[in-house]
Amino acid sequence: MTTATLIVRIVLGVILVVFPVNALFIKAFKPKMPEKAQHIMQAFQETGYLLTFVQVTELIVGILLLSGYLAPLAILILLPISINILLFHLFVAPPVVGPGLFIFLMNVFLLYSYRNYYELLFHL
Repeated sequence: MTTATLIVRIVLGVILVVFPVNALFIKAFKPKMPEKAQHIMQAFQETGYLLTFVQVTELIVGILLLSGYLAPLAILILLPISINILLFHLFVAPPVVGPGLFIFLMNVFLLYSYRNYYELLFHL
């Protein structure tokens, strides 16, 4: 494993632990969002299902990335979440597309770094 892969894995792991822990338990800070994004997030929070599920999944993935245990699986699990984060930022909150793009690019970098683990998935 290269140093860059380790750094990206740890940075992404920290992001995926800090933000879900804040959202689920601490509620110390709420990112400022455009009005459309606030409406969507409010609907997700009121249902109590999807947002909580995604945040718990992010927390588990973050812990796996920080520990290095099952990191290739954690990276695969994170892919649809990171795509959704990117698309949310692109279409609903375009002024703040940076964080979504950053998470998505780190996920893609880690997928490429761990590509040897995925060979059997694509071997036909």
